Amino acid sequence: PEATLDEEGLAVDATQVLAAVEIVSPSNPSNDYDEKLADYPAMGIPHYMIVDPRTGTIEVHSEPCKGRYSNKEPYIFGDSVPFGPWTVETSEFRRYGRDG
Repeated sequence: PEATLDEEGLAVDATQVLAAVEIVSPSNPSNDYDEKLADYPAMGIPHYMIVDPRTGTIEVHSEPCKGRYSNKEPYIFGDSVPFGPWTVETSEFRRYGRDG
């Protein structure tokens, strides 16, 4: 919720975060696929989207349970991606590289 951004401090309370979206770095993909995929459900963040411009793929994780997400849905760039209460249009997403 936007009001959370008005609170004092350098970070927001993870229990108030509705969703997280990460764009995979070409130099450190394990950060998004391993560490954050473990951290976010442990924090109770209900929706996590991984956008990977290296491969043109998207993963949507949901339903945190016992420190893991119990649901994972794969998509590709160009799909209309359901993400919690939202839909993300990905037709303009670009891949890494000169022709991306």
